[in-house]
Amino acid sequence: MINHYLSNVSKVVLLLLILTNRSVFAQEDLTLHDSLNAALETQSNQIIMDNSEYIGSNAYLSWLDGVPSVSITHLSGQDSLGSNESEISLNLPIKSRFLKQIEQKLQSNMVSLRSAANSQFSLYLSGIIRDLAWAIRLENVRLQTLASKQALLGSLASQYTSMVNASAIPQYLMLIVTSELKQLKINELSHQQNIVKLQNKYKRLTGLHTLPTDIEEALPVTSAIALEQHPDVLALDAEFENAVQQLLGTSKKSSPWQIQVTGRRIDSPGFSENQLGIGIEIPISIGESLTSTQQSAYSKMNIDYDISKRKLLHNLRELLADLHQEFSYLQQKQSLLNSSASTLQSLTEAMQNLRAANATDQEFYIRTLLSTLDSQQELALNLTFIQRQKALIRQSAGISL
Repeated sequence: MINHYLSNVSKVVLLLLILTNRSVFAQEDLTLHDSLNAALETQSNQIIMDNSEYIGSNAYLSWLDGVPSVSITHLSGQDSLGSNESEISLNLPIKSRFLKQIEQKLQSNMVSLRSAANSQFSLYLSGIIRDLAWAIRLENVRLQTLASKQALLGSLASQYTSMVNASAIPQYLMLIVTSELKQLKINELSHQQNIVKLQNKYKRLTGLHTLPTDIEEALPVTSAIALEQHPDVLALDAEFENAVQQLLGTSKKSSPWQIQVTGRRIDSPGFSENQLGIGIEIPISIGESLTSTQQSAYSKMNIDYDISKRKLLHNLRELLADLHQEFSYLQQKQSLLNSSASTLQSLTEAMQNLRAANATDQEFYIRTLLSTLDSQQELALNLTFIQRQKALIRQSAGISL
């Protein structure tokens, strides 16, 4: 009878999963990478970047270091034979060669900054998708156990109703079964509500109604994990390099050349002349290119960067070590759970004999069989935890979907 019951339970669980998949996951199969691309597109569309006010700042020619200026001078002679002079000058601050090199490095580093930012955002979204997908998987495992318990108690409720009417068993057994069924309904409602919340979060994140069909990922090889290439580490490196180049851009060596184009008009009695000239002022850097204040700022910047990077790498290594240790624990636990599967089978058969003999201790039968279902759930949950742990390790190693 128990085998027949287990067969019916399997059918109920299968039907539940089919109905769930049809109602919620009705679209075509997706991969985790598809979900990430959808999330990137959805979230990018929600970010409105208005930088129109800065576009005009690039209108000046690349060789100018600032805004050109014009000066006008007029001198009038006080004597009758004196001369009048009018002068107009155009002053052009020209970028030094050193500053041009700095700007080229800043432009190149901006590519690294954008790349690191994109990698960080992709990893961030990957973490959310992984969390949602595995949370839904765990809730479904728990729902499967609830379905098995409901099938069992439903069968018992029908049997006990007849037995209570025939005064074969006390009524309190029927009340126990009824109470357990109601509690299972409440638990089922709670898990279903959690799934709906998680699915809605996934939909808001990706714009998709469909979860990936296969969410399991391979465990990364420890020797292949390069934390120096972690998106957070690369972003820190790029930010430091950008700050250094900006500091060098304010050094003495970056001072602009001043070019002055002058036009002069001289008017005197019996004589007039137009003059045109050009002047160049070239800064000469003596001593260190950075001032004492700038050198102090650079030293502090370098120390802060070194400490931040050491802390970040240490935290990443510790997190990975903890996750690997947890993974090893889950595997050992799974081995023990697998070894207890035969014991659970023997216990189920013993309960079958107890029920067939119409033993008086039916409450013990109910509690024990429900306990075996909980043990089976623990085995299924632990298998799920092992697969989820692989995803957590990949996330901590900086591997996006």
